[in-house]
Amino acid sequence: MKSFKILGLLLTYPTEELQKNMADLIAVLRQENILSGKLIDFMTRFGSRNLLKAQEDYVSLFDRGRGNSLYLFEHIHGESRDRGQAMVDLIDHYREKGLVLNAKELPDYLPLFLEFLSICSPREAQETLGEVVHIVAAIGAKLKSRKSGYSIVFEALAKMTEVRIDKDFVRQALAEDAARDDSLEALDKEWDEAPAFNGIGDTNCGTCAAAQPPGFGANQHENGQINRSEQ
Repeated sequence: MKSFKILGLLLTYPTEELQKNMADLIAVLRQENILSGKLIDFMTRFGSRNLLKAQEDYVSLFDRGRGNSLYLFEHIHGESRDRGQAMVDLIDHYREKGLVLNAKELPDYLPLFLEFLSICSPREAQETLGEVVHIVAAIGAKLKSRKSGYSIVFEALAKMTEVRIDKDFVRQALAEDAARDDSLEALDKEWDEAPAFNGIGDTNCGTCAAAQPPGFGANQHENGQINRSEQ
């Protein structure tokens, strides 16, 4: 379904090109019966927003701190060594579908993961999304608490799988977000204290940085570009 890819594009760093193509993206979502009134309103506003302001808001929401990180395994493994092998496994799943990554983006980047789902069969895409839907729902809930329109995109994604959302996971994420200090001083300290690699890149990781793949649920950037699948 192209809708997965389009919802992923809405979560990438805002660009003039993305704004100019908003009407076409709405048309595809309408054709695949994904659109809700709230999503149409969000996309329409997005297409006409001041670009610099949209970019500032995006960075503030997704690039400052880890609470709303668009890197899925950040919410599962953090900086632990387990994230590396999970990332390798996810890359293998992408390659099986002919999706080749560039060197600029990690495979657990949500828009990239959604592009992968767009080239899966509908049933496979729905089941695979179900493995991370609790993360998607948690990010959406945190964004909604901040009155961010981006929460609507996450709500739309959560409805694209039949898997039940782990409400305890979402409640815990909201509690942690409420207690989080997102001041610039606190963020600087957080990144200064974080280990540069913490096992990432060792023999357990192989060739990439950090995370886990479709099937990983059982085991438990600005401007990042997504490569097109190679058929």
